[in-house]
Amino acid sequence: MPSGEHESPIALVREDPDLVATLLTRHFGLKVPGFHHARPHPTDVQILEPRSFRADGMTVLCDAADKAKAAAVLEVQRAWDAGKKWTMPLYVAALQAELLVPVALLLYCPDKVIAGRYERMFATGGLVLRLRPFIFTPDDVPLVVDSKLAQERPSEAVLATLCHSNDADIDTAFPALVEMLRTVSPRKANAYHEMIVMGLSPDARARWELFMTSTIGTEYRSNFLRQAWSDGKAEGKVEGKAEGEAESVLAVLAARAVHVPETARERIQACADLDQLGIWLRRAATATAIDDVLS
Repeated sequence: MPSGEHESPIALVREDPDLVATLLTRHFGLKVPGFHHARPHPTDVQILEPRSFRADGMTVLCDAADKAKAAAVLEVQRAWDAGKKWTMPLYVAALQAELLVPVALLLYCPDKVIAGRYERMFATGGLVLRLRPFIFTPDDVPLVVDSKLAQERPSEAVLATLCHSNDADIDTAFPALVEMLRTVSPRKANAYHEMIVMGLSPDARARWELFMTSTIGTEYRSNFLRQAWSDGKAEGKVEGKAEGEAESVLAVLAARAVHVPETARERIQACADLDQLGIWLRRAATATAIDDVLS
């Protein structure tokens, strides 16, 4: 069974698909043509045999009209697996054939030695399909300790924390993470917090929980972020719940690859009627277009 340390970077990219574009452009110097936004993509790769393969993550990079311009496959490899020589090219080729756009392979290896083994494996030629993976390690993702930077790039701050979960100085990032969690929406704060808890090593997780308890001034609990910064008034609680419900509607639509124009996004986020948001959330579960939800 995959560990929390394996799953947390994947969950982070599902939460913030634009992070894939950031990694490709900022860390590897690639330019994504016509990029406007990113959305998650189903990760199953089916072949004619009664068997399917599943990548860790797939993200489509789109233009303003939601047309695919490029895509990326994300793989998290915490250990050596020689069989990936055959399955990783399959993920890339299948997604290219489906979308007819260039597809990059992003490979995260927490261990530099293992990263080197994958680099050497894909450097060989011969009869094997040549694949150029973009491999990154914790050294490529500096720990974010500046609160302003964490607020400007929340998903990158979380990713950096996950990459350095075993570092002795991980605690130096905790104040910046707390300030970041205060500024994002309640739903995102809860999601980011759960990823941090899931991805930290046991010792670092205990220190994070202790830090959160002392900072927030309340007994620690994993889902406290929806109430932690509330003033205790009923109006504030309802407002926070409506905001979280609106974010849930948008998250379901993103998971179903439904394009949401900015006007529709603003309408959903501005809605304070919990009953109406509940209706939209149920419609979103089967929607193929935004009109299926809002009409």
